[in-house]
Amino acid sequence: MAFENNTLDDLVLLKSDGYPTYHLANIVDDHAMKVSHVLRAEEWLSSTPRHVLLYDAMGYQPPEFAHLPMLLGPDRSKLSKRHGAVSVGEFRDQGYLPEAMMNFLALLGWSLDDRTELMSRQELIEGFSLERVSKTAAVFSRQKLDWMNGVYIRKLDPEDFLERCLAFLKRDLPADAERPPSADYVRQIAPLVQERVRTLAEVPALTRFFFVDHLEYGTDLLIPKDMDASSTRRALEVSRQRLAALASFDPGPLEDLLRPLAEELGLKTGQLFGALRTAVTGQKAAPPLFETMSVLGRELCLSRIDRALSKL
Repeated sequence: MAFENNTLDDLVLLKSDGYPTYHLANIVDDHAMKVSHVLRAEEWLSSTPRHVLLYDAMGYQPPEFAHLPMLLGPDRSKLSKRHGAVSVGEFRDQGYLPEAMMNFLALLGWSLDDRTELMSRQELIEGFSLERVSKTAAVFSRQKLDWMNGVYIRKLDPEDFLERCLAFLKRDLPADAERPPSADYVRQIAPLVQERVRTLAEVPALTRFFFVDHLEYGTDLLIPKDMDASSTRRALEVSRQRLAALASFDPGPLEDLLRPLAEELGLKTGQLFGALRTAVTGQKAAPPLFETMSVLGRELCLSRIDRALSKL
């Protein structure tokens, strides 16, 4: 880019207290550190001709300059605190993986090509070039970050996912939950949610019923669509009776029992499974039902069905 000298003002270099302004300090500091390339936001573009003149006046060799597009919020204003988290620490505490954040941030204002979105750190290093940096501002999309973070979570090794979950479970589980949570117990639970969560911070809320004794939920949550309290009660009573007699409480036998039972009771599977899901988890949305019941175990499932029956 070219600038006319007569458009530049006669800027202050030393303040009245003898301290240098940023413009002078920046030049001397970069020269002393042998900085070869300066990459910074495009808002500094208007200062660059002044800096070039200062380099010349000081007899210094100027570095190479490149200016990067601004990051904008969804409303296309400059990204700021009002758009949500803006520090790396905040994103870490919200359950975003460092490798996902790096991939996402690298694609704000730069691209490898017109189609590649998921890249490892090494692929980013090998593929980066200034020529592919966009000249237009980049919009920070939390929706896309959530999607990308979910992809990275699903790619984690199960043990790695377990270890990362433990920190959030220790931090966010209810006060009455056992602390620290048993790693062996969490090892059974983690695979049930790894495909479902977008951030690690979602794990405690989705799995809290595994760790607490008492479930809080309204009676209306127990009653599936097109059913009433009486038909729900009968469905749970028959289910409890059959579950108590089931030889194995593994997911396969549970499914083999409950799917035909829904037809026997004249219900849709969604109705029976919905009532059971609420009874044993206190939630309408939970990990897969049969695997969840197997991890909770027969005794706890029967106890929770009894509590649900008493609510009805």
